[in-house]
Amino acid sequence: MALDYGTGGTISVSMEGPFGGSGGSVKITEVTLLAANWKGAVSPYSQVVEIADVSVNSMVNLHPSVEQLEIFHDKDLAFTTENEDGVVTVFAIGDRPQNDYTIQASVMEVVVA
Repeated sequence: MALDYGTGGTISVSMEGPFGGSGGSVKITEVTLLAANWKGAVSPYSQVVEIADVSVNSMVNLHPSVEQLEIFHDKDLAFTTENEDGVVTVFAIGDRPQNDYTIQASVMEVVVA
């Protein structure tokens, strides 16, 4: 595994061997979810987020910290992502988020079968 410490607080990881297949890469970045940007009257709430270099074949996963997981558990709140044609939407399931959150995210290019 090779690490490329890029600029802007992101880390790129290239995996080779049995886990990497074609030598694809994973970019680690952060996603900021602003309380004011949630759309919808009932769960799931949604907001579009900007992530650099996301393509139609990018898989975006959120990785909250242990502290964030505790907060989300206490607030009956969970997040998931969807990439539709290169536009990433985060969904909040449960209570409407009342706070801003910055969550670590991974972006990986995938082959759609």
